[in-house]
Amino acid sequence: MKRQKPNDTIAKLNELYVSTRRKYIIQTALGYSTLNKDKSPTVWALNDYMLTRHLEGVNTYGIFNANTVNKFITFDIDYADNRDMARWATYKIIDALENEFHISRKDIHVSFSGNKGYHVDLFFDKAIKLTDSKSFYHAVLAVADLESNNVEFRPTYTQAVKIPLGIHQKTDSRCWFVDNVTLELIESFDYLNEVEPMDHAIILDALIEITPEQLAEFDQVRERTNVDITVVTESQAFSKVTDILKAGRLLGSNTRHETTVLLAAFCNTQGYEQDDAIDLILGVLHATPADYFSEGSKPEMWEKEARRIVKLAFGNDYKLGNADKTVTIYKSEILAVLSVGTFRQKQLAYAMLVTSKRYGETFYLTMSTAMRMVGTNARDTVNRAIKKLVEVRFIEYARKGELDKAKSRESGHAFYKPNRYRILIEKPCANEQGIEVTDAQSLVDVSYLLLSERELRRVVTRKEFTGRWSRC
Repeated sequence: MKRQKPNDTIAKLNELYVSTRRKYIIQTALGYSTLNKDKSPTVWALNDYMLTRHLEGVNTYGIFNANTVNKFITFDIDYADNRDMARWATYKIIDALENEFHISRKDIHVSFSGNKGYHVDLFFDKAIKLTDSKSFYHAVLAVADLESNNVEFRPTYTQAVKIPLGIHQKTDSRCWFVDNVTLELIESFDYLNEVEPMDHAIILDALIEITPEQLAEFDQVRERTNVDITVVTESQAFSKVTDILKAGRLLGSNTRHETTVLLAAFCNTQGYEQDDAIDLILGVLHATPADYFSEGSKPEMWEKEARRIVKLAFGNDYKLGNADKTVTIYKSEILAVLSVGTFRQKQLAYAMLVTSKRYGETFYLTMSTAMRMVGTNARDTVNRAIKKLVEVRFIEYARKGELDKAKSRESGHAFYKPNRYRILIEKPCANEQGIEVTDAQSLVDVSYLLLSERELRRVVTRKEFTGRWSRC
């Protein structure tokens, strides 16, 4: 057994668990008793000496929350005399937290209850409302398909939870933490000393889409649009989002939520900033006839939901499945790319070519996405590159500087829709040989796959070849 550090562990118990000292429980062989200083002045407030006695196994204590807020939550898993069911339920809770709610394994802490069950704890860097804690708990149970009578929510101000690392007074078993992969006992106080609270915003962000009503709605959207937990994988969803972008409005009545989810995933895939994604979604909604929306659906609600869903999509990395798909590039296309101006402009031309192959000949491109494509933080560099590509007829504007009248009226100032572009270069010949490339391959990589060094030297300047293409 590792050397124990009781002073450090007591400090961690205070930091992570103790929300109120005036009300707590004590366990005896006969059961639990609640002690409340507010009701009996002779009751001692919970203190470090008591926590020391707890770690020594002399007394065993439990704590309540701070009435309306929780600094941690516990999934109290108890299947009476069935230890195997308790293990199974514990694994399901851990799996749901990690894979469905994107909580890191290092932030999921499991302890043995001392009898037949387990406690799964999440600690927060800031206390969150009890109502939010309970909403999250119910959402996790819904995803894990478990019942609340076997997996209870703790702590509240009326229902305490036993502090770990003490002795279960009925079974005389130590309530050690366990490995959250194997559930094997970690017989050391040191485990808790290394625990750090997780970002509370992860829980609040999860509530964007996981109240019971929203969870049911999201499942329906997933069925219609193939929205997966981290990726939209099916071509049906991609085709639909492409059609929405071409039309610039909803394609059917009562599809606002579905469209918002799809466009949020699309914008995350494309590297949009969150504000740009929200603007794109609202532009589509404002351009849609009023009778496409359900009764009572208002613009202020659209914006609120758009912000919530975009935050969820970006935070959980929802993407369109074709973000990483291979595309076929032809020699004639690379020659067209290399015929434009500077190396940065060639990079943007190549990136636009790949984007058009993934998302349609007419595509959106925000300034932030373009800067990322060419690896620059300078807007002027991108503006000059776009201007050059237009001048040499590599691209044209499919939409430029179009005023969004509805959004402008709502915001009180001129608001413009995102620009759209179209590739103008000639299509490859029917029998022209091409190669499949991915995002991992740069313009330089693809150029060498399609052209010889001699051909490259003929289409780029000597200085550019030496600085960018030379492999000496």
